[in-house]
Amino acid sequence: MKTARTCLATCLLLAVASASATPPYQRPAGIADDKEPLIVAGYRAIFTCAAHFHAGRPLDDIERVEMVDVRPFGFPAPVIDAQRRLVTATDPSGKIVRIAAYRDTMGCTLLPPHWSAADVPRLPYVAWAPAPDVSKLPFPAGDRVELPADGLDPAYRTLASALDKAFDGKSYGTAPGVVTTAVIVVKGGRIVAERYRPGFGIHSGYRTWSTAKSITAALMAIAARQGLLNLDDRADIPEWSHPGDPRQAITYKHLLWMSSGLVSGGANTNAVYFGGQDMESGATTTPLEAAPGARWKYANNDTLLLLRALRHKLDDDQRYLRYPYEELLHPLGMWHTRMETDHLGRFIGSSQTYTTARDLTRFGLLLQNDGVWNGRRLLPEGWVAFAATPAPTKPPVVGEWGYGAQFWLLDQMPGVPRGTFTTAGNKGQYVTVVPGHDVLIVRTGVDPDGKRFHQDQLVADVVKALGR
Repeated sequence: MKTARTCLATCLLLAVASASATPPYQRPAGIADDKEPLIVAGYRAIFTCAAHFHAGRPLDDIERVEMVDVRPFGFPAPVIDAQRRLVTATDPSGKIVRIAAYRDTMGCTLLPPHWSAADVPRLPYVAWAPAPDVSKLPFPAGDRVELPADGLDPAYRTLASALDKAFDGKSYGTAPGVVTTAVIVVKGGRIVAERYRPGFGIHSGYRTWSTAKSITAALMAIAARQGLLNLDDRADIPEWSHPGDPRQAITYKHLLWMSSGLVSGGANTNAVYFGGQDMESGATTTPLEAAPGARWKYANNDTLLLLRALRHKLDDDQRYLRYPYEELLHPLGMWHTRMETDHLGRFIGSSQTYTTARDLTRFGLLLQNDGVWNGRRLLPEGWVAFAATPAPTKPPVVGEWGYGAQFWLLDQMPGVPRGTFTTAGNKGQYVTVVPGHDVLIVRTGVDPDGKRFHQDQLVADVVKALGR
């Protein structure tokens, strides 16, 4: 018996060692084919996890809405484990198994391929007190908004046509089939129009996609205001610290302007988003292909590098995990927002934030008020104007969207007022500020691939309907 027990213990140790020796999933620059079965299964796991556990939506509607772009691959339906708050998704063969885990304060985390459900306790975690009950407080401090059933303030009936067109699936789309989940219009600091797709509401939402980039930029601005860093300085990336590394010429502003010059997949970081690769190995390991500050190239990794530098500057992983909430989200009352991380606790802040249209509206009001919230300055004075100024590497072109510092610029589009800027996320996530008109417009959607919503047209129609 003693020999048997010894053998069993030894065998278990060898099994654990063998599992831990499995190399992590990594791809250069985080690039991966979005049709790769491992990526498709990961996509299905993470989206089902967030939509079900964070937004409370049923699997059948998640399959119809979030899964529209991966439906043709014929993968089996994800399995929701309500008790353990896990989602498991497989490929048709069942050989590829992907798991996403939900935790109240962290949102959903996709496990890497070499982890199993037994590894969930290893995930980094931050505890928060329950969100306060703000149901009786008026917006934006709370949830109370007094509008008729159609979601339109009687004093702003001129918005009816634009609101209807935003939900008709065709008027503002590059092709029929766009799917709007929410529209909110704010005038004078007050919500005057608010409407949702069935299945969505004030406490249910969706992934921000690249609107998260603008939230990350705001965090960098806060860090600059606190003296943690100077946006004109070189980006402090420890992986580039060896003498003579040419990447040391990259500044924070180069990253904000999408002008790092680094090799990247552009908007393709599928290995990080859906493959389970850790964020930092994807973002920090690529060489230069152009001089820093010499060219504009939209790149998820430029945003992720900002967060790598922020973690290095804070030098405390627990503080890093708390930082977005303590310094930005909770002060704004964005209680239903989760900046999700990879399995090592690194924010995937170029895309993977889960939030609601109401919380995005709160973020927009901060921008509209030049970074001041309830009399307290959160963002440096003048930073919003900087973010909405064209990047040196992308000068304005009439009839095209411009780019600032992790924000898009709409004021070269027909009917859009001067200075209008917006966040922009895949599938139509927009927080648009119209300076000089005291107007803020939030639109969220789940537009299928190839069917883009024209936020600039909605903005032009809303501004025209409101007049001066």
